[in-house]
Amino acid sequence: MRVALLYNQIKRYMLIKSALDKIAELDSPETIDYVREALMSGGNEVILIEADGNAYGKLKEERRDTDIVFNIAEGLRGESRESYIPAICDMLEIPYTGSGVLTLGLCLNKARTKEILRYYGIPTPDFQVLKSKDDKLDPGLELKFPLIVKLLHEGSQMGLSRDSIVCSEEDLRDRTAYLMYEYGEPVIVEEFLDGREFTVGILGNEEPIVLPIIETLFEDGQKTRLFTPDEPILPFIPKDIVINPEHSSVCPADIDEDLKKEIEETALDAYRALDCRDWCRIDLRMKRDGDIPNVLELNPIAGIDPSYHLPKAAKAAGISYERLIKMILEFGAKRYGLKWR
Repeated sequence: MRVALLYNQIKRYMLIKSALDKIAELDSPETIDYVREALMSGGNEVILIEADGNAYGKLKEERRDTDIVFNIAEGLRGESRESYIPAICDMLEIPYTGSGVLTLGLCLNKARTKEILRYYGIPTPDFQVLKSKDDKLDPGLELKFPLIVKLLHEGSQMGLSRDSIVCSEEDLRDRTAYLMYEYGEPVIVEEFLDGREFTVGILGNEEPIVLPIIETLFEDGQKTRLFTPDEPILPFIPKDIVINPEHSSVCPADIDEDLKKEIEETALDAYRALDCRDWCRIDLRMKRDGDIPNVLELNPIAGIDPSYHLPKAAKAAGISYERLIKMILEFGAKRYGLKWR
């Protein structure tokens, strides 16, 4: 097959004069090479297309000779940035891997995701959206401190720090004002769940495959995952920028069968409720031992570097990196009725 790999690559200018985690959703050149080589290992011809302002023109030129797009493009700007490439592919009638325009737009908006989860009875933390630094907590929602403050339209720990968990109105106002000034978007304030955190990778469509569950391990008082740049990027980061330590994790998670089943079923329910396709990573967290797992967010374009959670979970299931990439491609091709050789 002739596969167009669509991506957004980290550029050196992005590493200065801006919050470092603004690159969190983008891929390093090394990650793009890993995906390209994995696609080629399956006998595919691969063309690389940067998902920038020129992507539409390039895809239009290549569409007659392109069988499918392998989409890992997170987009560069806008509240629906992950939907841009799928929208272009739909317009040009080019098959593509992964979830569609609506699913990607919904999953990037944490509030809309949670509203859909609530509709289907899937547990998720209580929340409120703040659109101005002067907005107050709604007494009717009965949100109680501690709370966690996140960017409304971002993933990959963008905007999170040790100051994200707030215990007072003053701390909430300060964190909200900072995020809105630095990132220029609304925030979502959630009930903070101070329990175990899990990540679940899911592959496929009609009969999705649930990969081994990963548990995130927190140390030294850290209570949430923070962004850490990929190792190949570190030499290009200014020396005065503090780098968060990498968090540790274990896969498969050390949990009993009842909790394992509950986490898997909750993740699958969320996957189906948001109409995810081909692949996704879902983050869940508990209030305390014995409590039900709550869905934090869905990542339909999950980090795909071999060192990231989804490939690690696949490896724990006996699925090599090359096989993982091939499976995602196969799932997408099958949906469009493409012949696989």
